[in-house]
Amino acid sequence: MSKWIPARELTITWINDQRYWGWTQPPDCSRTEVAELRNVCWLDIMGKIDVRKLATYTGYSAYLVFKLKDGWSKELKQVKSSVRFVKDKYVGFEDEGVAVFLFLEDKKEVQAYEQVPHRREDKWMEIKLGEFVNEKGDEGTVEMRLFETKRLRWKSGLLVKGIEVRPI
Repeated sequence: MSKWIPARELTITWINDQRYWGWTQPPDCSRTEVAELRNVCWLDIMGKIDVRKLATYTGYSAYLVFKLKDGWSKELKQVKSSVRFVKDKYVGFEDEGVAVFLFLEDKKEVQAYEQVPHRREDKWMEIKLGEFVNEKGDEGTVEMRLFETKRLRWKSGLLVKGIEVRPI
């Protein structure tokens, strides 16, 4: 069974500053507010889930559900993602992650370690942030991130609906 983490429950850097982010309700999301990236150079979106809410001895994938607005920033094209147990987070490795491509404009070939978006039935896009295994259900909290904090160029045009965690 999948679990949904709506945008309002995500930790998004600068979300409370209207110069950088805002909240909106697109026509196809009449009951859900989505986060709208207006303009930011430090992109960091994080969701967390306690594994006690998930089935034990099960592998899971985490997906960011998003759209790109017309005129979106090309700086969003390649960002990073990570999925890990919070207890396994080490100092100095906070920004380690896998390359993800939110838009495949000129990407001719995708490497095995890279993630690309897919269109969902609800017309939104999803991109796999990573995977984890919930063994006995006592490993604590899993953190799922989409981020770009190294190339400090302005990014805009991203709509974030939430993160879906579902069994593999």
